[in-house]
Amino acid sequence: MSTILPVTLRSAADLTPDILTTLLRRHDPTVTVTAAALSRTWQGTTSHLHLDVDYAAADTSLPRHLFVKTQLGTVHDLPEAVDISLSEGGGGTVLLDDETTFYRDLRADLEVETMTTYFAEHLDGPSQFIIVAEDITLRGAQVPDAVAGLSVEQVDELLATLGRVHAPFWDSPRLRDDGDLSWLNHPITGKFAKFLRENGFAIIRMFLELPYKKALLDATGEDADSMEAAFWKLQETVAGSDGSPITLLHGDPHPRNTYALPDGRMGVLDWQLVRRGSWAHDVGYALIGALQPDLRRSHERELLDNYRGRLRDAGVAVPDREQMWTAYRRSPAWGFCMWAITPDQMYSVEIVTAVLGRFAEAYSDLGTGALLR
Repeated sequence: MSTILPVTLRSAADLTPDILTTLLRRHDPTVTVTAAALSRTWQGTTSHLHLDVDYAAADTSLPRHLFVKTQLGTVHDLPEAVDISLSEGGGGTVLLDDETTFYRDLRADLEVETMTTYFAEHLDGPSQFIIVAEDITLRGAQVPDAVAGLSVEQVDELLATLGRVHAPFWDSPRLRDDGDLSWLNHPITGKFAKFLRENGFAIIRMFLELPYKKALLDATGEDADSMEAAFWKLQETVAGSDGSPITLLHGDPHPRNTYALPDGRMGVLDWQLVRRGSWAHDVGYALIGALQPDLRRSHERELLDNYRGRLRDAGVAVPDREQMWTAYRRSPAWGFCMWAITPDQMYSVEIVTAVLGRFAEAYSDLGTGALLR
């Protein structure tokens, strides 16, 4: 059940040893933090803080370097509509709520490569939430270069990781509207879908007036109206309107939300868009967003077959191979719209152009528009 923690964070200085002790005792009731120093920060739509921490007991199992995710602000110079949507009470803050609930209530059910968390809870006030976790860079994790993209081998490993998210929840009654995981966003009726209808597509249309985004929209063969219609048609199929099973989804496995470990395994970060729906949502988004178009064209069938084979090995009653291919071909409408709404200030024009361009090219290559009419 969701609770609100009576802590207000307005700056990194509010993460005192006493506060950290209170938070970490949810994980280890015996721990006492004696000192905490901020080593570095990053500000996107949320605030990422890296802390060096000392403990009273030298033999504690908790790491001496912690990662904290909260919201002390947003990136500078965002358009007002975007800033409002991510601020306290804004429609976009459903993303913050769901990630917190995932780490608190669902993370332990998954055998998947993602960061270990020690505390996750909602806050009362502008910071809205706090997640305290390991610093994955201490395990040698590296976030890929989104402009260059991932290798075919890395994408195959990423799809293996996503398969470990999908397989245990394939067609699970827990994901039904009367199930215990019904809080997960639904593609049509969920809170994020409501945000997109009320505010999100107005923001997308605003961003599609930028010359480089307008050019990429033109490359899909759509205009703003037809792309929005295609998006919602896709969401109907992701929700299972074609009879396909739904499962647990990461929701947002683009290159900047993944990491590579020294042994070659791929992990996933940032569960803000965790949801329920068709496997094709995650697989299409991950594969298309990560691969340069020539690599995608050469390897997408092989990668889909590998994903399908792993599901079968896990005991899943997998769909027909051609049904999966069709579902995959529909998927670029989501990625295009999500990268159209991504502000340049969040990453860079170079990154947004590269990833949005991959979805635009796939939309054209795969005949997505015709499938969604």
